[in-house]
Amino acid sequence: MIKKVKNYFFSTFREIFLYHHSSLEFRAKTYALFIAASNESLTYYQKRLEEIASEVYTEPDRAAALIMTVREYLNSIQIKKHSGEEALLIEIIRELRMIPRYALKIEPDHLERLRECTYDADAKIYQSRLIDFLKQKRFDYEESKR
Repeated sequence: MIKKVKNYFFSTFREIFLYHHSSLEFRAKTYALFIAASNESLTYYQKRLEEIASEVYTEPDRAAALIMTVREYLNSIQIKKHSGEEALLIEIIRELRMIPRYALKIEPDHLERLRECTYDADAKIYQSRLIDFLKQKRFDYEESKR
């Protein structure tokens, strides 16, 4: 019960309590997009996502916030069913246009590790294309900075 209240409170006031919450949300969007592309439950990805979150953020609260935010985005995609995943991809592209340095938050090796949890062959192909697309966005940003 206490954990549920804490998660609700943290989720509601994320902007206040999390330093650089927008970059955390961007990462969460990329992971949520990737998981949603498989049409599989978060439970298939949970352990790997926890590992990745703890690698990205050394602070346990921040890592937990990343996982919680991914879960929130996946829940909103499930509610929208028909357009949630595409809308999230468009939102990611829009954010990359507004804040190009977020391209550095795209970690293709993390996405590859998440892809290993996918069972469906068609979903793996789609996820590979997403990885290629996001890799290109990161590459384009890195090239523009040289």
